[in-house]
Amino acid sequence: MKLHLGCGQRYFDGYINIDYPLSEHSVQTISVADRHANLLELNYEIATINEVRLHHVFEHFSRPCALALLASWNSWLVKDGILCIEVPDFEASAKKYLSAFSSNRQKSIALRHIFGSQEAHWAVHFEGYSKKMFKKLLPLFGFEIINFSFNNWKGTYNIVVKAKKINLITKVNSAKMAKDYLSTFLVSDTESEIILLEKWMDDFNEQISKSYSE
Repeated sequence: MKLHLGCGQRYFDGYINIDYPLSEHSVQTISVADRHANLLELNYEIATINEVRLHHVFEHFSRPCALALLASWNSWLVKDGILCIEVPDFEASAKKYLSAFSSNRQKSIALRHIFGSQEAHWAVHFEGYSKKMFKKLLPLFGFEIINFSFNNWKGTYNIVVKAKKINLITKVNSAKMAKDYLSTFLVSDTESEIILLEKWMDDFNEQISKSYSE
């Protein structure tokens, strides 16, 4: 079984294509989804999925939620199962915005690609991903990177990472990995920052309780 999460109007043969119903979309006019669902509420049995694929979806999840989903997808996937994620390339987009040779329109497109189109409640980007970030992040949750590819479309720059599951990461270990990773985003060790980390972990635990398979 292969999953195409957040399919939009792009149907992949051989996959279960899943997305919100049209009532949650503001621009999309047709639905090609095999199943309508909130991606955050999905849960599949452990080691039953051969591939999880997302194109311009992963950046729409908050940082704690994204970590919980990586752990959950790891639990769904069979050994050597494939994870394929395409997201805006933050570094290439930022360089385009900062370039003295970019027009105002090119700069605006770069900003939209970084922060999202923002016409719907879900159309906001919560993270800026890069090759360097994926190389740090995916191994923490039991994935080995196979390759990266890059593309651009109408002034937007994108990165695709393909990885495979090499071992199962337990829920307990996932929480430890998530806390260590999220700790790198703290600006100090003050009480308010520690409380912030605890809130992030609450969000992580809430999501993983919904989607992780044991």
